[in-house]
Amino acid sequence: MLFLFSLTACGGGEGSGGGGADRPSVEDIQGQIAKSSGDQVTEKQAVCLAKTYYESDLSDEAVRLLVEAEDVSKISPEDLSEADQKASKELYDPLVKCLSPAE
Repeated sequence: MLFLFSLTACGGGEGSGGGGADRPSVEDIQGQIAKSSGDQVTEKQAVCLAKTYYESDLSDEAVRLLVEAEDVSKISPEDLSEADQKASKELYDPLVKCLSPAE
């Protein structure tokens, strides 16, 4: 389910540009990850994922859509601007790294 969340997040968002101070906080993003993934991720993984989304090149609108979504699996790539589609593709490896077991 979290893997789906990660892939969906890579394809979820709407528009680009807009209110710079409107980006959800790391805590808001982490809360959505915890809600969407249940017990499938550790707190450490959720923090890593949240920081990755927060620090990404995704627009504030894309991150906000992700956080506010009732069901992240219903977000589609068509909801994204071209810039957010590009930024989301760049998130795949960092998100997978967050989910990898610690060595």
